[in-house]
Amino acid sequence: MIVALNDIPTRGLDVQVGSWAAAACAEAMAGEVKAYEGSLQVTRHGVHIGVRGELHLVGEVPCDRCGAACLLSLGGDLSVLYSPLAAIPETVEDEEGPPRPPVDPGFPVEDVGEYDGVALDLAHVVREWALVERPPRVLCGELDEAEEPACRARFAALSGDARGPAPVDPRFSKLLSLQPPSEE
Repeated sequence: MIVALNDIPTRGLDVQVGSWAAAACAEAMAGEVKAYEGSLQVTRHGVHIGVRGELHLVGEVPCDRCGAACLLSLGGDLSVLYSPLAAIPETVEDEEGPPRPPVDPGFPVEDVGEYDGVALDLAHVVREWALVERPPRVLCGELDEAEEPACRARFAALSGDARGPAPVDPRFSKLLSLQPPSEE
């Protein structure tokens, strides 16, 4: 969903998340979104666009260890101020991050981003939110402790531990017959 700067009324624009947000979250989570809800308020602050709201979703993602499908729930607030690329300095003097543009003191800014200066893609905003909220790794054993032994067993079966040592590639079989030189 694309929102042009000139299309944002002075009072702001309320946007309900829809299938466009579910598709963006599915891409960010690398899984399938089962349920989602939330709303965003888009406001204009001069040439800057403020986006804040609350999002919740439940998705089915593969376990990073065993590959089994597991349910992951994400939810939380979103508060980002987007500045046009032309307004962002090329060099940053402050080591803590780029300078934040002046905005309405009533707008809590948690993060800053950039846009092309004409329009902002809200699917991109939601995709970034989901990427930040998603844990760095998803293990079904961590999401459900009762699943831990089964997760370890599936991983062992996948890695070949349950079948014994993995077969040696025939290209390396000659190396197995070589012995290191004796130290005598």
